[in-house]
Amino acid sequence: MVLPEPRALSKAPMAGLQPVTALSELPAQRVLRQLLEALMFEGLIAYHPGDRNRTGWQWLSFQAGNLHGRCRARIRGFGRLRLDTSSLTLERNQKPVPLSLTTLVAQLPATNSHQQSLLTELLATISNCERLDALRKARHSGDRRNLHGEALDSALHEGHPYHPCFKSRLGFQGDDLVHYSPETSTGFRLHWVAIPRHNLDSQLPSSDMAFWQSELGQEQAYLLRAAFHRAGVDWQQYGALPTHPWHWQKLSQGPESGRLEALGIKCLGPLGDRYHPGQSLRSLFNASRPAKACVKLPLGIHNTSSRRHLEPHSVPSAPAISRWLESIVAGDPLFDTSYPLRLLPEYASLGVAAREEQGANNSELAGELAAIWRASIGSRLHEGEQAIPLNALFQWQPDGMPFIHPWVEHYGLVPWLEATLKAVILPVWHMLAAHGVGLEAHAQNSLLVARSGWPRALMLRDFHDSVEYARDYLPQTIPEPNFGPRQAFYDQAPDNQYYRMSNPEALRELVMDTLFIFNLSELALVLEEAYGFNEARFWDRVRTILTNYARQHSDLRSRLGRLGWDQPHPLTESLLRSKLQPDSEQPRHRVPNPLAPGPNDTLMPFIDHHHKRLP
Repeated sequence: MVLPEPRALSKAPMAGLQPVTALSELPAQRVLRQLLEALMFEGLIAYHPGDRNRTGWQWLSFQAGNLHGRCRARIRGFGRLRLDTSSLTLERNQKPVPLSLTTLVAQLPATNSHQQSLLTELLATISNCERLDALRKARHSGDRRNLHGEALDSALHEGHPYHPCFKSRLGFQGDDLVHYSPETSTGFRLHWVAIPRHNLDSQLPSSDMAFWQSELGQEQAYLLRAAFHRAGVDWQQYGALPTHPWHWQKLSQGPESGRLEALGIKCLGPLGDRYHPGQSLRSLFNASRPAKACVKLPLGIHNTSSRRHLEPHSVPSAPAISRWLESIVAGDPLFDTSYPLRLLPEYASLGVAAREEQGANNSELAGELAAIWRASIGSRLHEGEQAIPLNALFQWQPDGMPFIHPWVEHYGLVPWLEATLKAVILPVWHMLAAHGVGLEAHAQNSLLVARSGWPRALMLRDFHDSVEYARDYLPQTIPEPNFGPRQAFYDQAPDNQYYRMSNPEALRELVMDTLFIFNLSELALVLEEAYGFNEARFWDRVRTILTNYARQHSDLRSRLGRLGWDQPHPLTESLLRSKLQPDSEQPRHRVPNPLAPGPNDTLMPFIDHHHKRLP
């Protein structure tokens, strides 16, 4: 095992570093900060640091329409920013302007309708945070460090650390927010429907009855059959499908109700185990029998960047993609020894088929009535192991210390960090460089498998719409994924539409975005804020890990060269631009790369081009 238990390091000191406790931030302050940070990072508003050669706190000025702002800030790796909004001032024509989201959003480069849409989500995020935080604090007081796996996933209430609409959840009304949010939900049963089999795309590993007996248990499988009889539908002619109760209510009582009736879809009512939502809202964990599968269901709310349905093409393809990835991992012993990687496969799926039947168009319900079953976290753990979602690593606790503080204190910051970076980076990097597959390893999709806080492996999940490959970058020993009867659909699709990309740089962009720029960047921030561990040192460690990998795999030199991971200014996705300017083609921008060779001055922004659209 590449990451042995560090007995010799168990009493390692913290090298004189003393943690600095976190300062509390009200929801309105956080939303404003993340909005401004994203706007500046993506070049949507122009900013100018006081001293380009500084990496610590400094004053910067910015221009948003006719507003001039000034704020203390720190420019970080990949051009990410950290603002101190307590120092923020706004002026118009050299006269002070009160701080206001409404005032700021009105000056952004977008149409009035897109400005108003963004403002609605920002205000909803603030309102939802305030309501959920009050209820959560009243109900829960336990230390999250005692949790792991699904329980910890549901307890990670902070939301996206970059996107300012991190808790908008548009669509929830009244008590919906309380009933169906992980912060406050007490659990709920799924709502079941019966769908004519000719309208149902079924990708189950066994016959219907065998599958439901395995998933639901004998008693609940019997009750499901009984529900069919009560609804007056034939088990041979109809298939069962679970739905999110909120989503089914909106579908059955909204404009789609007529289409449901035209397709012969019948309501069966609530049934089976109770489920609890995870931090992604639509991934539901089995609260009655935690060892059973996680069920991912479409949920027609808007949150963060998009509406939370399921991509119609990805539902029937989910098991095929998981089988493909599992075959790659099983065929490379390094994923067991040097770069431990464990997958949570999506082994079954059901959904309304996207086609026309009997004069009724199914396409608008494809992705709206669907389900994907994913292996539970516990099913991939060995005795004594815990699974920690990566976004837990950069959270602060009510005691004012980082979540990771006991491990840092026990093992020493540098030894623990070195082991963690290797455990998190190398499996994803090896899959990319050696096998030509890009994985969307963002902080919610990735879990650190640890024993007493010491890293042992990386666990990844959620593959159905987050895996990419380039045909000419796959090694000859690895075939493209096999989609069976749906193969022609993917063969005829253009590159860059589904799983197949046109070049390996697209894979590199996916990996660097999700693993470095919007993931490990947050860990780097916590280490600097809490322990004074300079961020330049953090990215130097990452660069050394990647350089050592290249040295150890000299046979991959040309493949690594094609990725361009160490180019000075790579492209990255512009998440907020997609919301303000949704008609933009491939909204991306260039960022300074702290992993590029040479003097480590690449924390500095790409000032000369930062505010231009780049090809």
